[in-house]
Amino acid sequence: MKIFKTIISSFKHTKLLILVFFILSIVLNYLTTYIPVVIQYFIDVLLNQNTSNTIIEKFISIFNNTLSFIPIICILLLLIEGIIVLSTYIRTIVKNKIIQEFQFDLKLKLFGYIQNLTYQDFYKSSLADLVQNMADDVNNIVNFIEKQLTYILDIVLIIIFAIVQLVNLDLRLSIVMIVAVSTIILLSIWYFKKSKPIIENRIKVQKEMYSNLNDNYSNLKFMKINNLQEKEQKRFNKINNKNYEANKSKVIIDSCYKMLVDGIVRIQTPFIFILSIYLYNYDFITVGSIYVTINYSNKITRTFTDLTEILEVLNLCIASYKRLNNLLNLTLEDEHIVNNNIEIQDKTITFKNANIIANGKTLLQNLNFTINPNEKVMVIGSTGSGKSILLKTLVGFYEYEGSIKIGKHEIRDLNKKNIRETICLLLQDSYLFSRTIAENIKILVPQITYPEIIELSNFFSFHKDVTKFDKGYDSEIGRNGIVLSKGQKQRLVLVRAYTKPKPIMIFDDSFSAVDRINKKKILDNLLTVEDNSSKIFITHDVELAPEFEKIVYINNGQAICGTHKDLLKNKDYKDVYNLNLNKIGDEYV
Repeated sequence: MKIFKTIISSFKHTKLLILVFFILSIVLNYLTTYIPVVIQYFIDVLLNQNTSNTIIEKFISIFNNTLSFIPIICILLLLIEGIIVLSTYIRTIVKNKIIQEFQFDLKLKLFGYIQNLTYQDFYKSSLADLVQNMADDVNNIVNFIEKQLTYILDIVLIIIFAIVQLVNLDLRLSIVMIVAVSTIILLSIWYFKKSKPIIENRIKVQKEMYSNLNDNYSNLKFMKINNLQEKEQKRFNKINNKNYEANKSKVIIDSCYKMLVDGIVRIQTPFIFILSIYLYNYDFITVGSIYVTINYSNKITRTFTDLTEILEVLNLCIASYKRLNNLLNLTLEDEHIVNNNIEIQDKTITFKNANIIANGKTLLQNLNFTINPNEKVMVIGSTGSGKSILLKTLVGFYEYEGSIKIGKHEIRDLNKKNIRETICLLLQDSYLFSRTIAENIKILVPQITYPEIIELSNFFSFHKDVTKFDKGYDSEIGRNGIVLSKGQKQRLVLVRAYTKPKPIMIFDDSFSAVDRINKKKILDNLLTVEDNSSKIFITHDVELAPEFEKIVYINNGQAICGTHKDLLKNKDYKDVYNLNLNKIGDEYV
């Protein structure tokens, strides 16, 4: 699966650190289980019981009778504890380094993937959901690896080392431990399977509840104006009840699991104690062995007390894993393009028997027309006729049948980055960053000077608006340019685009929010300036048609193309034109 490969590849820079982490984990958990062995040896020697331990005895022999038995054992315990503390400290540093690099690399890969999705997949999946889910899902996976996976590794190692030590003491004691652990593991598998759909449902319901709350807070004025509070309250109560039932189901299964595991943990200790006493009476084990057995019993069973939390996080991790895998299965732009280095020389745009497809449906068909270099073209049609889709296809956002070429090259065969170095598409919506006006303008050309910015701002009737702000071009515009009006946002975007003008400039209703006077000035400037670029305008201002060299009129899924004078022969076009004669553009008529 793609996400599995991506996760593994995100660890590629930390292979050595991962090896160090595993070695330290082995050392740490072995020494943790070895401390009771040292105490067992100490107790048995004091009670004059038959016992032997080669490692401990070799350590005692180092002192050559310079110290008595008790100080030597104390030194050994302190030494082991010191190594445990040091190993824990180093392992924590190593783990944090692994997690930091892994998280950075994984987020970078996924963010880059989102940036390169096809336009249709990008918006089909919803940008906000993709980005928000990606951040949450990465955090879920990182949290599991950082905490729970480390915890599980420690549990496994402690169980292995403890059972090995118990086998050396008495096989019967280790069998009891194995049965208890196996039962808990089986219960955990049952809990994991049962809780999985419950957790998924709870996540779904909580997401629905938070979405409803967000909608209500965002549209509070609308709700008050239209007296919708009571209706929305009922709707929220319904969702909240669903959330209550989802949480109730989780509480029931958690309680059941914890009761069973707690029962096994409580029964195991007295059972092992009784068995140990029996074995001691028949001289199978020593008093120290009883201590070791009970110590291991408590140590192992105690590790399972937080298993419900681990399994819940595991379920969240699996859900996140699936979502990220679905994300990585979306289509990338230029995924199947063989030649990525075609240079576009001729800027002639040619539609020949072209059908444009969106979401598997043909929206525009049998398109046949040409837009020549440096032409000024107007694209008109009713709302929803497909004007924007027509020109978004030029930058590779939509699929098509037939032929759409720039010069001699088919759009589908061109690298999308190369196309977008040739075509600038200015959309009706203004995409701005939460920075200053100047920083937003400089995004495409960071080295542009302030005099050049002012010159462009004057060209688009924006400079006077900027001077009204206290800090001028250094004024913060807030999230999505909240301090600017819609018309100011559109003019800012126009200024930004012309810091790096391209051979083909497409204006997709880019002046819809600009006031009448400024719109006239901007259009005058754009239509008269000689800058060796084709200019294609999508607009509802049909009355401006006589000012353009060519008109593309879209109607009923088809397009006719020609001069304004030619298109007046078409009844539908003429009717549309006549209806708009007395609107904003009357200065041009």
